[in-house]
Amino acid sequence: MENNIAAKKNIGPLYGLIAGLILVVLMFCLYMGGVSAFMGPLGWLKYPLIILIAVLAAQKLKKLNGGYLPFAEALKIIFVVFALGFLLETIFSYILLNFIDTDFREAMTQAAMEKMAALFKRLGSSEEQIEKMMEEGSKKENYSLGKVLLGYGLGCIISFIFALIIAAIVKKNKPVFDNNSFNQ
Repeated sequence: MENNIAAKKNIGPLYGLIAGLILVVLMFCLYMGGVSAFMGPLGWLKYPLIILIAVLAAQKLKKLNGGYLPFAEALKIIFVVFALGFLLETIFSYILLNFIDTDFREAMTQAAMEKMAALFKRLGSSEEQIEKMMEEGSKKENYSLGKVLLGYGLGCIISFIFALIIAAIVKKNKPVFDNNSFNQ
């Protein structure tokens, strides 16, 4: 019995670590592909991956609970997977962009500013407005510890909303009345 309780408590952190390691490997592969790969559509692959891992963690807990999983437990385990997975990814990206390869960070900043300039141009902004935006953008420090932690915090809020939705889908409450008791 105690083994089962310990296994239930470890599912969230275990699957969160697995998710985090997968996200770090994905981020490293995208980094190796260069700025265009890092900022490209493959970067969005992390979201279905972490959702899949969170659902697998909830299904594992449901199996350990005899096929039932209350909403609160589902929400807790899914959010732990999201929070821990994204925390590991955030730590890796902070270290990568601030200590390992600052040139890559500068190349990403330049690529992001070029994309923004192209967007503003399509929206009809004048050249002066675009130049002013580029100048202001080049002065900002987007990869400081404070900005990274703020991004992680906002990501946790968004992850909680997704965890609510996923928990509502995967939950399965025990029936109030057992059907066998009526048949006797």
